[in-house]
Amino acid sequence: MKISGIYSSEDAILLAAMINQAYRLFEKEKVVLPLGYTLRFNILALAGVEQPEEEVFGFLAESKDNVVLIFRGTRTFKDNESDQDFFQIPYPFIRHVGKTHRGFTCIYQSAREELIGELNKLSTNKRLFVAGHSLGGALAVLAALDIAVNTEFKNPVVYTYGSPRVADPEFASSFNQTVKNSFRIVNVHDIIPTLPAKAYPPPITKNGLFYRHVNTKVPISFQLNSLPVRNHEIVCYFKFLSLQNPRFTEALCADIPGFCPDTGLCVPFIGICSAEEEDEE
Repeated sequence: MKISGIYSSEDAILLAAMINQAYRLFEKEKVVLPLGYTLRFNILALAGVEQPEEEVFGFLAESKDNVVLIFRGTRTFKDNESDQDFFQIPYPFIRHVGKTHRGFTCIYQSAREELIGELNKLSTNKRLFVAGHSLGGALAVLAALDIAVNTEFKNPVVYTYGSPRVADPEFASSFNQTVKNSFRIVNVHDIIPTLPAKAYPPPITKNGLFYRHVNTKVPISFQLNSLPVRNHEIVCYFKFLSLQNPRFTEALCADIPGFCPDTGLCVPFIGICSAEEEDEE
């Protein structure tokens, strides 16, 4: 299945379903890929701050025309620990391009050498797509700039879903100048893209911390409650993106049984404080 090089709903739907397969890989379930794709490499990285642990964070897959790099989001306590390590460090892989979130960067750095090595085995005549959800969206951004500058895949196409902010304004500017085809899909009711905050003034650090999103924002809207689980999950992004192109989604799901995610949880959720309150309703 061919993926285009500019934003389209078909790309967004297909890659969202592939990200869901990365979660299945993490859960040690059977992975189903689009027709013509072969799994080439499982991405292993260290999550956590003081005592990191190795986890499966995604995969590298290949077809006749494309290479696809996929990252999942937060699923464990260690992942969450890294999410909250929001101090910034100089981006380690390119000089003088700004500072990045330390927790995200440490995860990517732990997987980088092997990942770049595997990527360099593949044909650069193919188009490279980098996609991730949530924490995985941050990893996709970190990887995409690294790949664009330090490999022969000079024009990666990036799709992120519900990504947090990744870095300071200098890095965001450097990324935007280098990675021209980048699409940041955001549910406007999703809390995760509002994190980390744009600014943390002193005394958080001596000079403060500043965060900015990378381009290009692609807003969608679904309101299922304030909970990240419903407004943020990749399966719900898939469901509401699918409404933009139902014929494509129907054909995709029919052609590849087991590829499309179950979107049953993507309905409005009414929060309650007690069983008595539930009975009253």
